This record gives sequence, structure tokens and C-alpha cells, in this order.
Amino acid sequence: MVSTVTETVAASAEVLDDRVVAGICAALESVLETEVPDLGPETRLADAGLDSTGVLELLMQLEEALGIEFDAENLEMSHFESVGSLARFVSAEMAA
Repeated sequence: MVSTVTETVAASAEVLDDRVVAGICAALESVLETEVPDLGPETRLADAGLDSTGVLELLMQLEEALGIEFDAENLEMSHFESVGSLARFVSAEMAA
């Protein structure tokens, strides 16, 4: 029974990650106003064309799309290295 609960929690976290990654990818393409080929968790945000102004716009779009509000004190440059690193940060913020 315990393993079933653990598997269910792990599966829920995976679904959340997929939803967050999809939200980040959609918001990133919207901010960049272009389709980014092969966009996924390993995509580096700077390589995709995101600059400092775009970061702010991306955060605003994610807040609106995911219904969360980011605390500026929790933001670090490392969160914006890749789609995956941003997804981990967003997921953690959503769980808090």
C-alpha cells in the first residue's frame, strides 16, 4: 500500500513537471514571438534567444498562465539556465 501511495505521488509530480515544462515552452515562444525548434527541458534559455527583458516578460506570462506569483527574493540566475531548471523552480514555487 505504501508503494502505491509513493508511486501515485511520484506520478503526480511528473505530470506537474510536464504541465510546467509545456507552459514554459509556450510562454517562451510567445515572448520570443517565434517558434523554437526542438524546445524541451534541456534547451538553454539564452540559446533560445531569451534576454533580460524577456525574462521579466516570461515570468509575467507564467504567473498568469499558471496562476502563481513569484517572490523576487527566491529568483536566482541559475533558475534561468534552461527550460528544465526553470521548470524545477516553478514547480517548487507552486508546491510552496
